[in-house]
Order: sequence, then C-alpha cells, then structure tokens
Amino acid sequence: MTLAECEPIYDIHKSYLDNSNEGPFFNRPVPERLWPPESEWIDFLGYKVASPIGVPAGPLLNSKWTTLAGRLGFDIPTYKTIRSYEHPSHPLPNVMFVETKGELTRDQMGGVVAPLSGEPNEMEQLAITNSFGNPSRSLDYLQMDIHLATHALEKGQVLIVSVFGTGETRQELQEDFVRAALVAKEAGAPIIEANFSCPNVSSGGTLFHDPELSYELADAIVKAVSPMPVVIKMGIFLSTDNMQRVLKSLSQAGVRAICGINTVPMKVITDGNKPALGENRLQSGICGSPIRPLALEFLDQAKKIITDQKLDLDIFGCGGITEPKHFDEFLSCGAKAALTATGMMWDPFLAYKWHQRRS
Repeated sequence: MTLAECEPIYDIHKSYLDNSNEGPFFNRPVPERLWPPESEWIDFLGYKVASPIGVPAGPLLNSKWTTLAGRLGFDIPTYKTIRSYEHPSHPLPNVMFVETKGELTRDQMGGVVAPLSGEPNEMEQLAITNSFGNPSRSLDYLQMDIHLATHALEKGQVLIVSVFGTGETRQELQEDFVRAALVAKEAGAPIIEANFSCPNVSSGGTLFHDPELSYELADAIVKAVSPMPVVIKMGIFLSTDNMQRVLKSLSQAGVRAICGINTVPMKVITDGNKPALGENRLQSGICGSPIRPLALEFLDQAKKIITDQKLDLDIFGCGGITEPKHFDEFLSCGAKAALTATGMMWDPFLAYKWHQRRS
C-alpha cells in the first residue's frame, strides 16, 4: 500500500493537544466486521478478547481514539501513557519522517539518522521519529476519560492504560509510579502497563536495564493495584544476560506480561548538522517498519528465556507492524498479542484487513 493512498488519523503538523482535542482525523465509513464466535476468543490476562490484535501506548490519546481503534477491530487498545500529574507535551515538531536507509540493526542504536524530505512511498518504508515527552492531562480529565474509554469498548475487547513515574530518588520514583498506577486503577482501567522505556524523556528511559530497580518498581506497582494485571513496557536490551536477569526479577515481582519493543533511540540530525527536533532534544525514538527485525529479535530472545527459566510471563510484541501479514509474524514468534502504533496511524484499516484475511 502506498502512503498516497493513506489518510492518517494523526496530523503531524498539529500539536499533541490539538490532535487530542480535534482528532482522530477519520471521516470514512467503518467497515462491518465479522466477529469470531466466542468459543474462539482468547484468554488475555483474565479477559476474553476476540483477537490478539491491538495498539501499544502512543497514538491513542484519549477515549475518542481508543473507541475508534476498537471500532476498527483493534481489540486490545492502549491508552497513551499518563502521569500522576498534568504535564505538557514537547513543542512541535513531535513527529517527522526519517530516512533509515533500510532496516535498523542493534549497532545503530544511539546513532544518527536524517529527516526525510517529503514522505516515503510505501508503508513498508514508513519510518518516523516521535518525541512527545510523555504529556499527561489533568487528574480530573483522566478520571473521566479513562472511565469512558473502558466502557466504550465492545464485549471481546479490553483496554490497557500505560503509566509513567518520575522522581529524584528511587523512593520518589517508586511512589510516583504507584500514584500514576492508582490514577488508572481508580478510573476503572482493567490492565496497567508501566512504561520503563521511554527514549523521549531526560530520565527514566532505560529503567528496564536495571534488574534490581525494575523489581523494586514492579513489586510496588503490583502490590498497589492487585489483583489487576501489570505489564511492563521495555526496549532493546544491552545483552541476553541482562534481559534474563530483568525478566526473572519481573516474574518474581508478580508482573503478568512484558511488552516490547519501544522505539529505537537515535539522533535525528539535519544536513546542516543540527538536531532536527531542537537543541534540547538530541535523541528521540525511531519507529515504523525499519525497527521490525529488532522487535522480532526481542520476541525470540524473550520467548527463549521465559521457556528456559520457566517464567510465568506473557509477551506482547510491537515495533514495525505496518502490513496485515506482520501481525502473523509476531504471533508466530511467540507474542500473545501483536500491536501496531505507527502502522495504525497511517493505515487505520490494518486490523480490519487482518480480520478479513482470517475469516
């Protein structure tokens, strides 16, 4: 599918707040979906869902966005990451196309890519950087809106709410993660996802690399929201040994699932050798089709560790799903759920096309 045929639901020229208030930008008819019989629905962290297809934290800015995702066949939508306090987004630009010159590899992490003049031709070439900084609305807004998001979904669908914490000390960080999780719980969120891997904030972007800290944070969150399921969002690990230590610590803390990968951290530099997003944002997250091999590598490694260590963890896969067939690649690699963010933003019919292929 060419990008010229797409009608993206997120306007990259508008601010995060404008997209939240005015979007999603979708004016086409929602195609009728053929639902599988309930006997074929899958168990997803204690909830019966009609399919393992969803959207990770990122593009679904509020209940209008999660509701549209559900109507379009994404049965596991994730509400964009919230904090325990109101926080503004980074200024524009928040999203821009980048030129990765093909698939990204592990040794390119932290390296440099250039902005793309214009836009790519095909969905398979779709690569963007996004830099929002985990903005969050007021607590009153979140209480109301998460409640709406949860109850607007159909039977056979379930909402995940992503949360993020900050703090100068480990204790402050732990307490703030718990506060954010309790905001989601009190608003009626069925499932909590704690974001340990945001590359677009000055601190907190690599929490998942530290097995001891990951355990402390996860243990506190799990205890605070029990019996709600807790998922941990993570990115690319430094080594397989590091990954094994972290997954074991999360399993011991009572975490039910992990989700990966988040975006790939890189520097976006113009031809004039200037940071494309501004001097204060030297690094941002790269997402889209070129990160898919790294996401599949993450899945393969995580599945092996979980199997070998007999850990009670599910895996949710995301990163680079831009065509319907990619969902199947992730599910075949051991993902309990396959989630698309960038792909869904440009082709909101991705889930519908996958359901059509399966019917």
